Amino acid sequence: MFLRGFRRRTGKPSRELAELFRSIAAEARGIHPMASDFLTHFMDGAGAARTMSPRWLRSFKAIRKAEEKNHRRFERQLARAAGEIGDGDSTWLHDHWDARVNAFIGTELFYVSRMSLLRSQGSFVLTRSGAEVRVSGTVRHHWFDPYDWDRGRWVYIPRHGFVPIAVGRDLVEADEARNFLMESRHVHTVEGTCAVGGRSRRARTSFAWALTTTEQR
Repeated sequence: MFLRGFRRRTGKPSRELAELFRSIAAEARGIHPMASDFLTHFMDGAGAARTMSPRWLRSFKAIRKAEEKNHRRFERQLARAAGEIGDGDSTWLHDHWDARVNAFIGTELFYVSRMSLLRSQGSFVLTRSGAEVRVSGTVRHHWFDPYDWDRGRWVYIPRHGFVPIAVGRDLVEADEARNFLMESRHVHTVEGTCAVGGRSRRARTSFAWALTTTEQR
């Protein structure tokens, strides 16, 4: 009944749309409890922000790939910085990288957040002794996304077919639901070495990343 979801608005009564979303949340509770919880919060949470569990969020490959992308960016920066340090000197490196997250269709993350952003703030110290530069640092990840039903035209929901994004917009305009911010934070540490000098212009590097245990709740 909602295949005409390509329209900007549904033209349906807000009560009917609210019943649709509540039925989706109720039926999804046993399969995708987090997605059900967040859809219910959209209807009842008055716009209050929600903090995601890092353990749950990182269980999805799309999130871990975004982490790895930003880690590789930092590693390339550190390798370049290592080649510029004089013997016996130390330096700091501070920077951040953003990685776009596109959840895989059919995963629970897709129903919570199809597209989101992982911002990784890095702080590192580099110390050179001879041909070796030792690296240590911390990367603080901040994942965030507005739960706003504003992107795209429709989403396929099992048992309901293609549900238009316009349902969410109509409910917000009718004051039957409120958009809210989803976010999560976790921290990685890194230790490594860069071998500099010699004939090769590129530093030979080795890095070991570790997730801090306090951030795995």
